[in-house]
This record gives sequence, structure tokens and C-alpha cells, in this order.
Amino acid sequence: MIQFYLDMQKQVANAKAEELSYGQIQKIYSTAFFVSFSIRTRGKTLHLYLGRGAGQEGLWLHNKAPPSELRRRDNFLEYLRRHLSACSLLDLELDDQDRILKLNYQKYGKIQSILFFWKARKLYFLHYFQDVPEGPFKLLLSWRAKAITPTEDVTDLFKYFDEVGRRDDMVFDRGSTQLSTIEDLLEDELKAAALKGMSSNPTFLQRKRENIEDDLRKAKQWERLQHMLDKGDSLDMYELKVEDQKIKFEGELNPYERRNLVFQKIKKLKRGEGILSLRLENVKELLSGKKTETNKTSELPIIKPVWGKEEMGEIKPTSENAETNFKVFKLDALQVGVGLSAQGNDQLRSKWASKDDLWLHMDGLKSAHVIVKSVNNLPLSPENLNIAANILAYFSHFNDTWIPIIHTQVKNLKGVTGAPGMVIYKKEKHLRCPKLDNALWLKE
Repeated sequence: MIQFYLDMQKQVANAKAEELSYGQIQKIYSTAFFVSFSIRTRGKTLHLYLGRGAGQEGLWLHNKAPPSELRRRDNFLEYLRRHLSACSLLDLELDDQDRILKLNYQKYGKIQSILFFWKARKLYFLHYFQDVPEGPFKLLLSWRAKAITPTEDVTDLFKYFDEVGRRDDMVFDRGSTQLSTIEDLLEDELKAAALKGMSSNPTFLQRKRENIEDDLRKAKQWERLQHMLDKGDSLDMYELKVEDQKIKFEGELNPYERRNLVFQKIKKLKRGEGILSLRLENVKELLSGKKTETNKTSELPIIKPVWGKEEMGEIKPTSENAETNFKVFKLDALQVGVGLSAQGNDQLRSKWASKDDLWLHMDGLKSAHVIVKSVNNLPLSPENLNIAANILAYFSHFNDTWIPIIHTQVKNLKGVTGAPGMVIYKKEKHLRCPKLDNALWLKE
């Protein structure tokens, strides 16, 4: 079932009417076709279903979890469980341009978000989250696979989907004449699973009974050992093996010591036989009157979201006439460029900088980007590095006495497509620079 934009609007409105806000995400399940969030709120539990793509696209509410025979596990489910289980759901939000659902939740006392985008029968997702309390926020774009630490303010998460075909001309008046319920869709999946074939797995109690019976069989092997002792068989060997039982005679042992080791083994097995017999009786009582047929499990192939780098198609080049949004200070022995916006940071790096120039950013803080280009390839002195750090602090509105920075060469930076101003960096160095008088460099 493919939900159109209007369908999703209605479904989001229905979810809001159920007052799911601040409900707890208790359990997360998955089938081959859907992911289900179990949300407990105000005396009731509802299940929010999201399609995994490939013709199952949109969201539904239901009062039941997926049937056990349809439940499946994959990396996507484990990822969702690791990050969202036991969190508080804050709200659901639908993009005003395309079929992108934003799920806001609270974790570590902070608002975090995961977004789902159904496009061309595929499911893309974006995750803005903290891995640990007080840790930096990270951004995962599923089609890029790797989480990064943003270096700029993240204010509009929807815009990142522009890279994978987010539309701005959605036909808002289009909707389904009749929307399928999740009950019908799960029933269809059950039928498809039956046609495809379902594997059989024993129930927990059946597995427990089988394991106890096997252990009991091994415990009863004491009878064979006892028979050997009664017959007076020779124990002059390094290792005695009787069915599953092994006894090693290590060291210089006389015949009486060897018999004693076998006797101790017999005592242990007889004691185990008694305990296991009681356990088996208990399990048989639990199984009495219950269905004993094995569980059936769907073998349908799991629909997987886009999670990894894809060919994104041609990226439109920036217009040559686009406004240059960075500023360059020309000092005696160096030039210092500073980005005035997220786009300016990218322009500074791509249009003005060389690969061996030095890039600066505030350490652990959101800030402007600064690039230092030395004149005549002269080495950068500590004094000039301090000036560059002060330019960075000035344009980042940082006023403390000591300025914490990171720096690395431009060749160690990698821009993030579709995320203006964001970079991935490596081989960075950390430094604290003293605050200077701005008159040393600020010449208006």
C-alpha cells in the first residue's frame, strides 16, 4: 500500500488525535514489510507502523503488535532499538514538501530526531542524535552510511533530503480513494509468507524439554560407569571415556585413587539425574493442555532501507555569479579567510583555499570556518596562528580569555554533500590561544 501525501497528512493527524506525545516507546518490532513502534501513553498502548518501502510506504496506527510469525530481525531493527527504545516520543511532523515523516523523541534530556523519506519505492532515513549523555550531536544520512559531527547549526533537517530527490512541487490534493488498514496489510503479508514458505521453530517450553531430556540421558550414563566398577574392569589408562563421560587420570594414581575418581563422577551424575528428573516433570506440567505444535516463521525477504552510498546523479554546479560569502584579511605575512555563512564556509574551502592551507574551527563549539594562507609558503609563526584564532573567535562571537581551536590542513577536509558548511576532518590538532587586541588585525 502506497500512501500519497494527503494520505500521510491524515494519518499524522490521526496519530496526533490519539495524544501520543510524551508516550514511551516501549518495544520496537519488525516484519519483512513494516517497522512497528509500541508506544505507551495515558492508559493505553498503540503501535505506530511504518512501511519499509517497495510498495509499503506510509504510516498506520494499530492496537496490536505484529503477529509473532511475521516478526523478523535485521540491522535496521537493531539500530532503531538501540537508539529509540525506552525514549519518550515528543511529536510527529510531516514535511510541507514531500513524504518525509519526522519523529522527535527525548533522550538524555535532549530533543533528538529520526526522519523517514519514501521516494521511488525506497525508504531513506536521517538520524540526528547523541550517542552518549553530554556528547556531541551526530548526523547520519542513511544513503551516506557514516555518521558525522556537524560543525554548523542544524535547523532544518528536511533539507538534507534534497540530495535524494525531495520535491518542492508536491500535488497536495492527491489521495487514495480508500486507504487500506494495517490489519489488512498484515493479513496480506501472512498470506504472502504462507505462499513463500514458513520455517518451523519449536516453542520455548518444547526446546526446554528437549534440552532437559538430552541432559538427563547423559546423566543416566552413571549406570555404565557403575557397571565397570562392579565388574572390576582395569582403570590403568590416561583417560576413561564412556559415551559422553570422560575422566582423566592425571599424575601417578594408584588403583584405589582411580576408582575413587570414577565413584565421585557417579555420585555427581546421580545427583544431576534427580534434579533433571524434577525439572522435566515441571516442564511437562507446564506443557500439559497447551498447544505443542512448533511456531511458524515468515521466510519473506526483508525490505531493507537505503543504507549506504548510492549514485546520486549529477549535482548541479554552483552558479559562477553566485555571491561570494566570505571575507579575506590581508596581513603582512599571511592572508586569513573567514566564512560568513554555511555557504561561505564551503566557498572559502572550494574556491579560495589550497590543499596545504591551514583550516581552523572552534574546538567542540559551533563556529565560523577560518583558512590561513601563508605568503610565499613561509611557515606559520605562533604569533600569526594566534591572530587567525582571534579572527575565528571574533566571527564566532566567542569572548573568553583563552580560545580553544582545532586545526588541520585543507587536504584533510571532506565536505558533506547536501549539508552546506559541514565537513569531515582528520589529523586535527588541538590548541588554546590567548585573546589579543582586535586592533592588530581588524582594519575596517
